[in-house]
Amino acid sequence: MKNQKSCYGKMYPSIVTVAPTRTDNGKVFRYEVDQPYVPLSPRQETVNYGAWRECTGCPDFDTCYRLSVGALLMEIAQKL
Repeated sequence: MKNQKSCYGKMYPSIVTVAPTRTDNGKVFRYEVDQPYVPLSPRQETVNYGAWRECTGCPDFDTCYRLSVGALLMEIAQKL
């Protein structure tokens, strides 16, 4: 396998660890929870459109995107 960029497969932030107040950044997507232990606490999702444009221009975009989504789905499955 060829050398991949350090951001390969990391478009989304990890959702496994929860801290009292946290902001997690992926290369493109960011997830912020003000009070994760409180049901319906404020949450904010943001997209870094500059990073998205950079990613879509990358020759590894398709496989990186698939790996990013797969990793996110596996984290969600782990939380079930």
